[in-house]
Amino acid sequence: MAHECDDCGESFETLTRLRLHDCGDVQSDTFSTSTDSGRSKSDSSTSEKRNKEVAELDNLLDRFSDGDVDALHYAVVEFEAALSTAVEEDSSGDTFRDVFWPYYERVSNELDDAARVHGWPFLADVIDAHEPTGKDKFPLVTPTIANAVGRYLIRTRITDGVEAIPVKALEYLNTVAVNAPESDDVAREEVHAYGWGIGHPNHSVVDQLHARTTEDIFSVNPTVEHAFYADQYAAVDLLEQLVRDESINGTLPRVTRDDMPYRRYLLDCVYGLKTDSHWPGMPRYYDWYDELDYAFELDETVEQRIRDLVEEMGFDADLSNDWTFRDLGI
Repeated sequence: MAHECDDCGESFETLTRLRLHDCGDVQSDTFSTSTDSGRSKSDSSTSEKRNKEVAELDNLLDRFSDGDVDALHYAVVEFEAALSTAVEEDSSGDTFRDVFWPYYERVSNELDDAARVHGWPFLADVIDAHEPTGKDKFPLVTPTIANAVGRYLIRTRITDGVEAIPVKALEYLNTVAVNAPESDDVAREEVHAYGWGIGHPNHSVVDQLHARTTEDIFSVNPTVEHAFYADQYAAVDLLEQLVRDESINGTLPRVTRDDMPYRRYLLDCVYGLKTDSHWPGMPRYYDWYDELDYAFELDETVEQRIRDLVEEMGFDADLSNDWTFRDLGI
């Protein structure tokens, strides 16, 4: 359904695009409040501009905390602007980090809170306004959005089942994985929750992970780990497919030992499955196993299939006779 601006009559596909457009006639009170004290064309330096954007980001986050839901949409935009200015100001990345890390957790938490109250449409609207469709224009706020999407995905899978996960959530995390610049480690880590979509009837997580294993091994491996907690039987099927696929032929260099084949490295994903003290670390700032009182116990048949796979591939040659899953870690 199209959304029309009451002032200029222009139509937009989403509410976020309507809220964020720069109306040439009359700006809404909300938009004026969120930008008049923010960026100014008369700023004499990028540092002054960035300071104003950060101040406005604080203002918008406070307004959201006071109940102004729309302010969070503007806050994400202001966060993107402040990060962009930081990049322009300092090529070393120090200024970017000074802006990113102090706000990363808070913005992620606020997006998660909004999704809990207002449902998936809120996050879907944010995604539409910050699409990660290309490396040249990859939004700098992507890790924050991916963090909130990952939380929503895990919570939905555990409470309502895989069918309840919006396809758009899975497509978003997969698109981030494909398009994130190699230098954006944080964004590439926040997509690991994609594994919780394994078995979805309308989106094949298995096919997507298989397709990008060789090019994206460091993201695929922990994503398969997440998949085990979602559905260990589907996950072990996937692990067997990947480890037996001879077309996955990359290697990881090691200083004191021979290079490790990618297919051997994939077994690192089972490192913590037999312990109570190890959980996947993503999404950041979110202990999903505590929040959802989640319990996991590896099925004996799944454990045996993993052990058989290790023996079949000859990856037990440098392991002791009583090796454990932790011995499979890199």
